[in-house]
Amino acid sequence: MTGNPNDRRRLPYDAYTECWYVPGETHIVDVIHPDDGLTLHFAEDAAQICGRYPAAQRMSCDEAWAAADAAGMAQYRKDVSEVTQERFMDALNVLPPVGWTTRQGVESFRISERIWGSLTDIYARLGDRYFVLSDDIRLSPGIVADRVAAFAAAHPRITGDADGSAPERPGDAGSVAAPLPNPKPGSSS
Repeated sequence: MTGNPNDRRRLPYDAYTECWYVPGETHIVDVIHPDDGLTLHFAEDAAQICGRYPAAQRMSCDEAWAAADAAGMAQYRKDVSEVTQERFMDALNVLPPVGWTTRQGVESFRISERIWGSLTDIYARLGDRYFVLSDDIRLSPGIVADRVAAFAAAHPRITGDADGSAPERPGDAGSVAAPLPNPKPGSSS
């Protein structure tokens, strides 16, 4: 063997059982070729990998993929936040909605594209307020309704000004102003 990665025998990916992984990342660095212990793609040894990735650890691919999946879930799962009606409608119209339903007075649907694994954005409407969370696409509509209702109760809308509009709460990035009322037919607005 010459040390050239092209001279090593080609194996199916399931033959690679070890890899280099940096804890907390959502990907592995590289798998390890079982014939020579060097990485598959760049034929690097442990010193070269640790030189580029000081926190890298050699571990089984199964352990690394489980850790990477947990890191992705932690990074991309988001709790309920309030959004505008426009964002809700844009999400509803971008792709066919998944699981569009109403439970306990909360209308909700899921985006068919996944963010990570089984995570997707889930949009909800409660009355005239709109919400989004990123969670498992299989999350039951009842649980979505409970979480949205709890968020709405914990973050009540402040009473509006004399013109009927609701101001944003200072410093609360999750709040949104109430939608403007629809103009009456024949009005100039």
